[in-house]
Amino acid sequence: FPQPIDRNATIWRYQDFGRFTSLVETGRLYMRRADLFDKDQFEGTTPKGEIDYWAQLAANAATPEERATIEHNRAELAEYAEHFRRNYFVSCWNMSPDENVAMWERYTSGLESVVIRSRYATFVKQFHHGVANIGKVTYIDYNVSALPGMHILHRITHKRHFFRDEQEVRAVVCSECPAEVKAQLIAPHMMADGCGYAPPVNVVELIEAVVLHPDATPEFAEKVAAFCAKHNLPPPVASAMASRPQF
Repeated sequence: FPQPIDRNATIWRYQDFGRFTSLVETGRLYMRRADLFDKDQFEGTTPKGEIDYWAQLAANAATPEERATIEHNRAELAEYAEHFRRNYFVSCWNMSPDENVAMWERYTSGLESVVIRSRYATFVKQFHHGVANIGKVTYIDYNVSALPGMHILHRITHKRHFFRDEQEVRAVVCSECPAEVKAQLIAPHMMADGCGYAPPVNVVELIEAVVLHPDATPEFAEKVAAFCAKHNLPPPVASAMASRPQF
C-alpha cells in the first residue's frame, strides 16, 4: 500500500445514523467482506489489462512447454484471486481536507446521516500490528493496465479509475493468515454470518468530529447531540455545505 505523505491527513467515513450508533455502542469497526461490496463488483478481481498481459506472454513463449507453464501460472493466480477475495475484509475512508458532496450522495441514504472525521495516523493506530494492511488505493484503467507485480494483495489495493474521486484509504484484513494469528486476533472478531469482521476500536480516540448531513433537521441534530454527549464524543457540528447562498 502506498502511504500518504502526511500521516495526519484528514479522513472521513460517511454513514447512516444507525451504522454510526452501532460503531459507537459496540466499540467495533465493521469491515465488509470484499466479494459482498455492492458499489463495485470488481473489488479484488483481476484487471483485463493484466489478463491481456499474461495472454501476450503465452503467445510469445519460445516453446510449447514454456507456454503451458505461463498458462498454468495464470490459472493458479486466478484461483488464488477468487479464493482471497472471499477472505478480505475492508474498511474504506475518504482522504480529503474537506467534505465531498459525492460521498454524501453515494454512501448515505438520507438526511439522518453523519460523517466521522478522523486522521490517518489515528486510524492506523486502531489495528494490532501486522493484522491489517493499510494505505492509499491506487486507481487504474482496468481495460488496459496490468498490475505492478504478482503480489496477491495488488487486487485489493487497486480500483478502477472511475472511482478516483473517492481518494480512498482502506484497511484490509485477510482471514487467510497463519493459524496462530487467526486464532488470537481474527476469529474472535469475525461476525457469525462470515460476512464481516469487527475488531475493537477506541471510538473516543478515533472520532475527532461528527458532522451532520448538510440538510439535517434541527430534530436530528438534537438526537445526535444527545447521543454524542452520552458516549463522551464531541458535540456534532454543522456541515460546511449547510450554508445558504446570499444575494
